[in-house]
Amino acid sequence: MKIKSVYSLVFILLLFSLNGYSQEEGETIFRIYSNFYKGLTEEDNSTAFEISRIYLGYKGNINENFSAEAKLDIGSPEDQSQYSLVNRYAYFKTAYLEYHKDNLQIYFGLFGMMQFDIQEKIWGYRYISKSFMDEFKYGPSADIGIGARYKLNEFIITDMVISNGEGYKSLQEDDSYKTAFGLSVLPTEKTMVRVYYDFINKESLQSVFATFISFTGDDFRFGAEYNKLYNKSFVENQDLKGYSVYGTFTLNEKWGLFGRFDYLSSNILAEEILPWNLYNDGSSITSGIEYTPVKNIHCALNYQDWVSLAANGPYKSYIYFNIEFKL
Repeated sequence: MKIKSVYSLVFILLLFSLNGYSQEEGETIFRIYSNFYKGLTEEDNSTAFEISRIYLGYKGNINENFSAEAKLDIGSPEDQSQYSLVNRYAYFKTAYLEYHKDNLQIYFGLFGMMQFDIQEKIWGYRYISKSFMDEFKYGPSADIGIGARYKLNEFIITDMVISNGEGYKSLQEDDSYKTAFGLSVLPTEKTMVRVYYDFINKESLQSVFATFISFTGDDFRFGAEYNKLYNKSFVENQDLKGYSVYGTFTLNEKWGLFGRFDYLSSNILAEEILPWNLYNDGSSITSGIEYTPVKNIHCALNYQDWVSLAANGPYKSYIYFNIEFKL
């Protein structure tokens, strides 16, 4: 769904000029992620300013039961190394119709995957780094299809999605579809326990199993997740597993601390002696301090690294200054 810049501009201008939604009925989406980084190792001591991502769009209510959203994601092709981004492409990240009534929500079109959205909200720092499943390509963060979310009671929420499995940058080219199920349990108002499973069958059955727990308070958030990807790229027994632990503590209305640890590993295939993905297996730390000078502007000075599990694998270490501003 790649579109030229001129069409992107026209699309956004139309969003601001179409009908008369009031702010109570609709929401303009304008968000920019920018950063400055400095490499700390001899292998990479590069430094640069970047505009890493721009989101532009609009979400509005049609009536009391229907709403719609369209959002452009302007970033780099295929999200290759964030340290060498040059080209920028615009994609429709979302373009969907939503029906909601009582405890039921139904989505149709191109929308964000619920599993990614839930865990990303607890992490809370998308402008600094993606959530674990998004970062390590456990699946597309948005896809085309139909999804439903139903709140059984105050403690249990279920969700289901059937999508093309190709993501928001590709069109469906075969008759394989991804099916996903999620179950969220809220034993208290500030606690969530979640189990998730998805599968798609092509050359073999590729599936993801994930568990997640979170705690939120007035001045803190904490989340922990375990994710396993079976038959990655539809190759039998080629699995990935990993976990992510993260938390944030609010010092006052302007200052906060955050930290995160990720660990990714792969299995050893039959008749092999080393994990199949060893060179890309490893762990990472992200930690820093966030400053919010005014509402909708966030700044973070933070440290990020990557330590490969392979003896001769890469070690990356960076100091970042990230900024998010939005309307």
